[in-house]
Amino acid sequence: MDQHVVVGYDGSPESVSAVRWAARSAARLGRPLDVVHVWGLAGQLDLPPRGEASEYVRQGAQEVADEGAALAREAVPDLPVTAVLEDGAPAAALVAHSRDATLLVLGRHGAGRLSGAVLGSVSLGAVHHALCPVVVVPRAEDDHRPAQGSVVVGVDGSAGALGALDAAGRYATNTGSALTVVSAWEAPAKSRTMSYWLRAYPDASPGELALQAAEDAQAPARTWLASTYPHVTASFAVDEGRPTHVLARYAEHADLLVVGTRGRGGLTGLVLGSVSGWLVQHAACPVLVTRVPVT
Repeated sequence: MDQHVVVGYDGSPESVSAVRWAARSAARLGRPLDVVHVWGLAGQLDLPPRGEASEYVRQGAQEVADEGAALAREAVPDLPVTAVLEDGAPAAALVAHSRDATLLVLGRHGAGRLSGAVLGSVSLGAVHHALCPVVVVPRAEDDHRPAQGSVVVGVDGSAGALGALDAAGRYATNTGSALTVVSAWEAPAKSRTMSYWLRAYPDASPGELALQAAEDAQAPARTWLASTYPHVTASFAVDEGRPTHVLARYAEHADLLVVGTRGRGGLTGLVLGSVSGWLVQHAACPVLVTRVPVT
């Protein structure tokens, strides 16, 4: 485990951004980079690989893989980079490569054999089944933006959020980045139920309880982070607003936003859920999705 950074490349602008980000991240992590181009029947994890292809077609596919590796070497000249060509179901091939990877990196959208956003079959299959954290990179207008030295992670007190905190702490430790731990809360909308609540609990409004829950989620994060990653420079924030909007705001000035695939309360949801799914598709910076809980 934890040997390489792996990035999927298909020649699309989004995969170009993914390769460049993966190269810079691999250099900061001190890991070699595998640039993987997969051609075959896209979409399903259980589709068998295609049979032997003509030498002409295979050579063309190899040129795509080599092109991706050249982009990585251009971004980081001294980085060890390997061009990898796979034949078969793209999601299955990428998941197989995740077995020995530190990170699996994908573009937010794609074309050809890696087509689709996170709602598409390949990226969705990789996010759900990868054996390492998956980073989804948006297409950047300026791929050469300097590193901000900042990692943001959303926590809500759940096991999934603690897994995200572990991934964020590890990345921050290996890259020397500062870490910002964010919890969000919002007051419930006014309703008839709210009026009943206020009558029954006059000393604790739903908004106050939501704020308290967000603050309570920060306490174990502080303790666990201090004991597990004591050398990480960490700050903590509790902001009012929708979790998607709060985290997206912090992501505007970050190198990486880290979220878990499961949670409760304000940060609940699978990759296709309301928070994680929205951030993967809309955040300004790359989003790391981890589904590994910490007990």
